[in-house]
Amino acid sequence: MGADIRLWWEDRSGCRPFRTGVSLHSHTLHSREYLSFIPRHLTGNPFLAWLVRREARRHGLNDVPPGTFARAWWTPPLSARAAWTLEKSQIEDSLQKRALVSITDHDNIEAAVELRAAAESRTTPVSLEWTAPYYGSFLHFGVHNLAPQGARSLVDAMNRYTEGGPEEALSDLLHAVSEAPETLVVLNHPLWDCESAGEAVHRRALGRLLGRYRDCIHALEFNADRPWRENLETIELARASGVPVVGGGDRHGCHASPVVNLTGAAGFPEFAQEVRAGRSTIALLPRLREPHKLRLVETAFDLLRDHPDHSLGWVRWTDRVFYTRRNGAVGRLSDLWRVRQPRAVSSLVNLAGLLRTQPMRPALRWALAEKEGSL
Repeated sequence: MGADIRLWWEDRSGCRPFRTGVSLHSHTLHSREYLSFIPRHLTGNPFLAWLVRREARRHGLNDVPPGTFARAWWTPPLSARAAWTLEKSQIEDSLQKRALVSITDHDNIEAAVELRAAAESRTTPVSLEWTAPYYGSFLHFGVHNLAPQGARSLVDAMNRYTEGGPEEALSDLLHAVSEAPETLVVLNHPLWDCESAGEAVHRRALGRLLGRYRDCIHALEFNADRPWRENLETIELARASGVPVVGGGDRHGCHASPVVNLTGAAGFPEFAQEVRAGRSTIALLPRLREPHKLRLVETAFDLLRDHPDHSLGWVRWTDRVFYTRRNGAVGRLSDLWRVRQPRAVSSLVNLAGLLRTQPMRPALRWALAEKEGSL
């Protein structure tokens, strides 16, 4: 168990025996990325705190009301079709392999339903990234290839647990989604304390989960969006737990995943059965050699720049940030900033665009390079 990882930039021949590339963990405009993390960063970031207070005063408030950020979210820019095409094209064009793409938006299957309605993508797995609160922390499960019949009712039950269900419901749901041999359950970025519960709290929750539900978890994730050191520790955790590692892109922007799974399988059910049997091979592509922080900057620019061809007409980044009003209606940030966005925000957006330009890239690569470990 553990990981069989092939470095594409060192030896492409090691990837030739496999006929299929599998992209796991990809997000579309159907994902809600909540902003509840922002208050945790205000005390340590005076500029951000000032900006938030200033914006509150513009709207006649002395401060931001409690719970405001928990009711706000942003969405990635790509549609289901654009995300599927991006991942599929990289596998077919760069790796010269047949492509399988499993999109996992947060807590919904709308992308898969949309893709399965088109002839060319009708075999797309019905998948999602399920947010599961557990013993004071949050774990995220990549649940891939649910049976289309009954998938909506199952996802509804999963979301009811997320909103505050008992642990018995978690047990029932994990057994329900893992019992079908063609379904794959992956513990995504397992070591990431994404909700800042505290490292000790998160590690205890993770250890308890693996101890109690190990038979329902088929793999741990090597996550392209997390630092090298964390991924290396995930590999060791997988070895200790007796499960394989699979690669996940966790793509939110417009760059295809630099982590692709390799298999001889012709379809997703066969791939899932291979992983469940302990067989997994991962190809790391050249973009993963870039500093982790540089890739985060590039993703941030993808999110902040205009997208004139957005499928729903959400061209500006402020069109893709939403909030729930006190009366329950949903508004967009662009409704609040009808005339212009605050100058400080515009400056940050422009700076992100400047940093991404080709002349700045070498300097930025040098500035953001860090010793993160290696395979």
